[in-house]
Amino acid sequence: MVTVPRPYLVYGLERSYFTRKMTGYLDYKGIPWRWRRAAMMNPGLYAAGWTGGMPAIECPDGQFMWDTTAMILHLEERFPERSVLPADPVQRMLCWLIEDMSDEWLYRVAVGSRWHYPENSLAGGFELARDFTHEASATADEAHRFLGAYVRSSCPGLGVTAFTIGAWVDEVLRPWTRVLGAHFEHHPFLFGERPSLADFAIFGGSMAHFATDPVCRRWADTDAPAYVKHQQRLLEIDACEIGDWLEPGNVSETLLRIAADAARLYLPWVVAATAPGTEQVLVPFANGPGAPVTVTPFLRESWALLLGRYATLRSPAVDTILEQAGVLRFFADQVDQARPAPSPSEPPRPALNQPYPPGVI
Repeated sequence: MVTVPRPYLVYGLERSYFTRKMTGYLDYKGIPWRWRRAAMMNPGLYAAGWTGGMPAIECPDGQFMWDTTAMILHLEERFPERSVLPADPVQRMLCWLIEDMSDEWLYRVAVGSRWHYPENSLAGGFELARDFTHEASATADEAHRFLGAYVRSSCPGLGVTAFTIGAWVDEVLRPWTRVLGAHFEHHPFLFGERPSLADFAIFGGSMAHFATDPVCRRWADTDAPAYVKHQQRLLEIDACEIGDWLEPGNVSETLLRIAADAARLYLPWVVAATAPGTEQVLVPFANGPGAPVTVTPFLRESWALLLGRYATLRSPAVDTILEQAGVLRFFADQVDQARPAPSPSEPPRPALNQPYPPGVI
């Protein structure tokens, strides 16, 4: 009798931003896993102290864990082959920056673009709701109405409303996909011929939202066809030939432009948002109303961890590239806020990884 190893069980939804970031990584690594399409009602999650962020994973030994970045770092220790962290410190720092921007910034416009554009709500929102009914006792239409009301009531805390979504699309999403697309015209992945952690962060957004929801897909097809192809490569990663990282220190102009995009709105905003005592900071869009965004403890922790990674990797070569990208001051001037990352040896269960409660912030 053949003994099959127990797989990791991924509790999440197929049209979920962070769930697809995680499953893209698992597919690339060849780690055995199975879906548990979920309304997140498993009592074991709550007994483990789960804080509400999707996805969560049940390990083969029955332990639960959550938070995609922390889970990936834990799994990198267990499955080190085909690492998703570039060995070169310069490239690794850019990887951390791009991953952070994808997770903490682009996620906001993903939520808004799905639930404030009716065609996206009818397509992506309904697919999300359909998976939700695997656990919830509801029809797909009932789940769709419930999820739409829940998420829309949470959107103001994210800074995304019916009044600001147009500015988020025009000044955040579409410029971002354009600079990514320009890079992917010449490189299959961000740092050469193999995907990095940042590639999977981008994939989560594109697979769940930006290259999949109908309205967003039309923008992507118009602005950045190579960005769509990047998503498709990762979706069928088993068909890709995996090569090497870029040569150490090799940072192309297109990669610099991706890093530089963080300096337009995200990095000035996050530095202001994480200042002591700050509760809300306006995103100063050039066209359209500014977007007030509520600051959470999780955002503060994520920024402190990114600063900690910068402090660990800092060198003249790293600082030179960050200066060329126009982002060095956001790190060098804030390094006193740096926090070291926790050990990845145990399945992570961070306490601050929480969704925005509806109608509260």
